[in-house]
Amino acid sequence: MPQNLKQEDESVQAYNPQGEELDVQTHLISRIEVLKKSKQSILDGINFESIMREADREYQPRLLSSKLWQKSGGVYLLQDESTGLRGSRIQRANWKEGEEWRSDISEPSLLVKIQTALSILVDRNPEAIFKATKEKYKNTAGMAQALWRRSWSKGKSTNQLKLFIFDLAKYGWAIGRTYPRKESREGRILVSLNENPSKNKYKKKTIVEYNDVYREKLDPYRTWIDDMTNLTDPFSMDDWYFEKDYSKDSFKRIFEIYDNAKYVEKGQAYRTAETYNIENNKETVDRNDIITVGFYESKNKDLYSIFIPKQNIVLYFSPLPNDSKKLSCWWTYWIERNPRTPYGIGLYEIIKHDKVLYDRLMNMSLDQMIMAIYPMLFYSGAKQEDITISPGLIKQKLPGTTIEQVKVQYDQRGFEGLKFIQERIDENTGITPTLQGEVQGKTLGEVLHAKDAALKRLNIPLTNIAQAIEDEAYISLSWMSQIYSTPEVLEFVDENELNEYQEETGNRAVKVTTSQGSANRTKEGELTPNELSIDEQGISAEFFPVLDLSLTEDREGVLIESPEDRFFQVGVDILPDQLKWEGVITVKVQSMIAPSQEIDRQRKLELFNIIMPVIQLIIQFLQINPKGAVALLKPVRQILEIQDEKPENWLPDEVLEMEKNPQMMEQIMNPEQELMVDQEEPVEGGQGTQPLPSSKAQTVVPQNEVTNPLRASLGQIEKAR
Repeated sequence: MPQNLKQEDESVQAYNPQGEELDVQTHLISRIEVLKKSKQSILDGINFESIMREADREYQPRLLSSKLWQKSGGVYLLQDESTGLRGSRIQRANWKEGEEWRSDISEPSLLVKIQTALSILVDRNPEAIFKATKEKYKNTAGMAQALWRRSWSKGKSTNQLKLFIFDLAKYGWAIGRTYPRKESREGRILVSLNENPSKNKYKKKTIVEYNDVYREKLDPYRTWIDDMTNLTDPFSMDDWYFEKDYSKDSFKRIFEIYDNAKYVEKGQAYRTAETYNIENNKETVDRNDIITVGFYESKNKDLYSIFIPKQNIVLYFSPLPNDSKKLSCWWTYWIERNPRTPYGIGLYEIIKHDKVLYDRLMNMSLDQMIMAIYPMLFYSGAKQEDITISPGLIKQKLPGTTIEQVKVQYDQRGFEGLKFIQERIDENTGITPTLQGEVQGKTLGEVLHAKDAALKRLNIPLTNIAQAIEDEAYISLSWMSQIYSTPEVLEFVDENELNEYQEETGNRAVKVTTSQGSANRTKEGELTPNELSIDEQGISAEFFPVLDLSLTEDREGVLIESPEDRFFQVGVDILPDQLKWEGVITVKVQSMIAPSQEIDRQRKLELFNIIMPVIQLIIQFLQINPKGAVALLKPVRQILEIQDEKPENWLPDEVLEMEKNPQMMEQIMNPEQELMVDQEEPVEGGQGTQPLPSSKAQTVVPQNEVTNPLRASLGQIEKAR
């Protein structure tokens, strides 16, 4: 039978908090009220929530009259009496009958600008430089970077970043959070088929859809941060609060583990006076099985709480769950409004006045064009039916009738004015036609200079986005260090069930416990002691996560970046202590920007022509002057780093290895000395050492006969040129 279909008892018990729980409830009730009013009066009485609602109306591609109706009730719907269809026509309240022909267009400028910003500012997962601030963390910087990069791919965080930038560009402020998320549910899977489907056999199984660190864009309408937060002091934010709606089934699946869940009533989504006017899907608002849940965090009070605002129920409270006591939110602004407030200025506020003028001039110009094409007529004489201008018709003119035409001179300067206003909008927003795809310039240099100049106008928003991602990186690394180093304990009925789970998941238990004792897994993969037997009372097994990371070990055993992924099990391949990392994270702004394939292709071709002669010289120096070959790497690295290219993708591996290991240069320059050292072995019973015969001596050849495999590659390159 399907699950969760049985009608449940909807009656709930009375909630009566006591002691510390009562203190938390009192604090939340008073503090949340203050937070919810914080966006309604910023600086000199500016209502930021009102600005967001106006931006939502402007963003929608609707007729101008429709937007005016939402704002001031300026239009109404007409009903077709013959069909009974209401809304067959929209009539402006301030227009007279017969003026429906007039242009009523609202240019979707805000939509175009925001979508252009999204297509430019985020196209790939961001890249960052991780620099350790302590000696103990230098060897794990590569691991921290790989963990952070993996979390972006696993959680598909680029989609959340796009939504984050969407809010940022439209409203001028956006917020998100990073937290450990586990999405699992109980289900039944088919184990055997029968000719009679009703006799099919199923077994229960826990389906885990996601279990890792997750980044989530939050609703700016329903998220409130500390009213003392400002741009001058990066540590000024103490607490924050946000609300989300859950269906009854989702609430039960996620929150029924808390004791106070039995007090929660099901009903319509909760809205206070501050959030009642927020635009929502009508279908969701009308549902009667929605529960609004609030989440509160405070650094000063070291408090995390799950709150039911409709009933003022403290569902759960604890110290901040993050071991580093970090808040889980990250936010930023598009352009600063004032250092005293975190709420910035978005694209809507930048263009709204020019947009009003643009729509007005555009509709007037179109009306003028229509009047010039379809002139207004006056006639005198015998009364006749109304005259309508129509092509291909011949009508008799009654005797004594005269017809006069009102000539409207079409003036093209109206569209010239539109062009001027559009250019001003482009300049004010910084999203110019160059960024929208218009090619300016004939050569690659001209195109690149034009694009760089256009991107400079977006430097502040780009820098702010990068700063928000950097703040998020510290939060995510803190969470990953905490949750990856904590094993998950699972219970199994017998050894077969344990083995099936390990075979299915590919994850092996690091510790198995029975009533007779426990066994730990070694790095070689064996459980010790081997004589541990599995009894009938069940098994408790601990599992650390298996992480797919782009890492490999260098000569010293340090994990460094690798082009291919490898699987590492925490507790076996990676020690839990290695997951903790501290340092400075710098996000590369250009790494997020969408590249132009044609421009990128031309840039790499030009870069190849610049550095290839130097690479050829490095190859020639490998045998005759290894130190000179390594010395030439420095200027080449500078050129590649300016172009945001990785040196390992361009330079010979032998030279890079030689740069890391200077002893290789001595081996190449003095192979005979290296060989003699290898042959000297102590003579048993004697003093000192004595050269002994060795098969290595047969491999010594004159220096001019030493073969260099890179010479063949160089010859092929020369032929290709």
